[in-house]
Amino acid sequence: MKKRVRASGFTLVELLVVIAIIGVLVALLLPAVQAAREAARRTQCVNNLKQLSLACHNYHDVYKVFPPNHIFSRPVGQAANAEGWGWQALILPQMEQQPMHDQLGVTRLSLMALLSGGNPSLPNPIPLLQTEIPAFICPSDANRDRPLVVQDRHFGGGIGANAGGWGNWRPAANNYMSSRGTRNNWPNVENLDAHGMFSGNVAHGISDCTDGTSNTFLIGERDTLYCRSGTWIGVRNPQGNLVRGFYYNTANVRVPLNAPDPPYAWNSRSGCSEGFSSMHPGGANFALADASVRFIADTIEFRGSPPDCCANIGGANRCCYDNFTPGNPNYEPVFGVYKRLGRRNDGFVVNMP
Repeated sequence: MKKRVRASGFTLVELLVVIAIIGVLVALLLPAVQAAREAARRTQCVNNLKQLSLACHNYHDVYKVFPPNHIFSRPVGQAANAEGWGWQALILPQMEQQPMHDQLGVTRLSLMALLSGGNPSLPNPIPLLQTEIPAFICPSDANRDRPLVVQDRHFGGGIGANAGGWGNWRPAANNYMSSRGTRNNWPNVENLDAHGMFSGNVAHGISDCTDGTSNTFLIGERDTLYCRSGTWIGVRNPQGNLVRGFYYNTANVRVPLNAPDPPYAWNSRSGCSEGFSSMHPGGANFALADASVRFIADTIEFRGSPPDCCANIGGANRCCYDNFTPGNPNYEPVFGVYKRLGRRNDGFVVNMP
């Protein structure tokens, strides 16, 4: 009688068990892999902010002040929509982008004049203004239109764009916004100071940061997917608010960090189109005025109701952009930690969370 020899191999049941085990292992490993990738992206974002803050400090070494948020110039009789260079364009030489800075003529022409055809050697400046600069882009950002700013932030309707016939053209994108402070008004004079480290047409230096450079925001993030980020070239309407005003390259702390929509419509004065946000889970990266970079959780203390961050205190309606007197109990409760970090000189020094 012949002995039957069993053929070697796996049964169907054994194969299914192995596949199931592999599937479970992959499911267990996938979050760890995604977390590792996000950690790497967040590290690159920190490096970007460090580079930008050091460039601002190098600018400060030369001019004894940080750059203004944007440069405002306009034809006589025109009230708005005169495009102006932003702080990011002003620091291009400190970011090893001197050739681009010179070709655009940032120190010789206004952005409005450039778009109007004021530079004969650059009759079509649009391709250069649409150049993506990696240091201005957070790797975690979900910018589906990269390298261009999203359509909500187009430059159509500006005086220069109209003169040049450029239509609703879109410049290069940017995720890093200067810290404007708490006041919404355009601060052409000091009594409309927004109390941040950056103001339009007004340059502030380290000596103006009386709350301490390690306690004051310099630059923070804004994401594209929810809050429509911005651009590095400057602003379309230096006197305007909301979607196509001066918030193309700056942000305030009147709006909560990562303000959700709803309850705050992204394009309202309560929404994150004017604030800081990021795609990093749980918060956003900020560069402080001392050039250090910190991650700020979106659970940071926030007081007041956007957009005016006012509160009824002592029978009076006190707002976060009033002239505060340190130690005055009628004013101090209006501020939470987040708003105090956004102001350079209110006297309410806080420790970093």
